[in-house]
Amino acid sequence: MKIGVIGTFIKDHIFLSNGNEVNSYGGIFYTVSILGNIVSENDEVYPVCHMGEDIYDDIIKRLSEYKSVKTSGIKKIAQKNTAVKLVYKGTEKRNEYLSNRMPPLDLDHILSVGKMDAWLVNFITGFEMSIETFQQFREQKQGLIHMDFHSLSLDINPDGLRVLRKSPEWEQWIHGVEILQMNEAEAISLINHNNLSEANLVDFGNRVIRNNIKIFHITLGSKGSLLFYKKGIEKQHQKIPAYPVDEVVDVTGCGDAFAAGFIVHHHNHNDILSATQYANSIAGVNCTIRGTEELFKLKKFLIEKK
Repeated sequence: MKIGVIGTFIKDHIFLSNGNEVNSYGGIFYTVSILGNIVSENDEVYPVCHMGEDIYDDIIKRLSEYKSVKTSGIKKIAQKNTAVKLVYKGTEKRNEYLSNRMPPLDLDHILSVGKMDAWLVNFITGFEMSIETFQQFREQKQGLIHMDFHSLSLDINPDGLRVLRKSPEWEQWIHGVEILQMNEAEAISLINHNNLSEANLVDFGNRVIRNNIKIFHITLGSKGSLLFYKKGIEKQHQKIPAYPVDEVVDVTGCGDAFAAGFIVHHHNHNDILSATQYANSIAGVNCTIRGTEELFKLKKFLIEKK
């Protein structure tokens, strides 16, 4: 299996609600590193992005630890890399401040890595490409697209604070995507409803499952996830419980872990339900790990689970 990962590597400065601080790499470093841990030895993972010169050498060195990760799609540019300050107000709620945007990707850069079996398009900043470029990519790509809507749901204030908004182009972005993922807050930003309940999320999910969107996930953090999919011409939905963990340490990157787990398991087994359960387990283990410096614990979990 060949997986293309579109997104942005991030320098994370995380202020946890317990007073601890973590400096680590984030963004698609989570996605790519987790894929590097869970794919088979014959699989290949191709991150496609721009990367600032201040972190390029270190990231390339770290990714070289994974035999499956190929770095030809990473383009070094002469500026500081995107950085994010995450200030947690509780276990799951946080404020996010973004600085040093990368320039948008062009189509030739994206397609330079060749044909993929699947593309994981993870909008870490929301500025990875223009909607025109994404539409061109969608028309020319090979393989299915799994989109994490993520920061397409966010605006940015002058001080870099990311704030939720309803994207006026959201339906254009998701058109033609086979697998769509967003978290509860991102879904809420697209629902015009004053008294939101799980029933509202279910109604929204059933409306999203249409055209080429075959699978839709709304991740709910500690409450698990909502799965929507088509079975023949019928729409189905199911709530999947969260994977139980003893202690939540850091929830940063759990959505990235979920996407990585789902795309690999679904490709290998073609079972939507078990792939979602597996995705929740990968996300659950990720929240017991501080930053990305201890992702070796994920490998240990996978060995023990076999």
